[in-house]
Formats: sequence, C-alpha cells, structure tokens
Amino acid sequence: MKRINFSMPDECHALLKSVCALKGVNMQDWIYQCVHDDFVKRALEDQQVQQMVLGGTYQPGSNAYSLKESIRNSLN
Repeated sequence: MKRINFSMPDECHALLKSVCALKGVNMQDWIYQCVHDDFVKRALEDQQVQQMVLGGTYQPGSNAYSLKESIRNSLN
C-alpha cells in the first residue's frame, strides 16, 4: 500500500480530528473512505475516469478490480 501526505489548515485539521473522535474512527480511515467514495462516484459518472478504470489491469479481489466490474455491469 502506498502512503500519501498532504497539508491542511490548522482549523480544518482540528475539525477533522474532532469529527473522527466523535464518530470513533481514526483520521486515516475517515479520509480513505471519503476519497474512496468520491472516486467511485466519479468512476461511475465521469467518462474519462471510467475509461481509465476500464483500461487498467487489476488484481482480482482488489477495490480497483471490483470497481471495474461494477462499471462493466452498469454498462450492460
């Protein structure tokens, strides 16, 4: 798994940390889920992203493989 790093304003970080504590999840999991959900939405709605996903080769059982299968099923 690859690691990413990004910056955000202090007040946004404080709010994110508070929301995660309130919901009982860690920030990494919360951010991953937000990005995942947005990416799936874009892959199903944006033709350019959809074609990029359909053109890739992915390991069976991976999230990307499942997304590709979902796109294929939605096109049939």
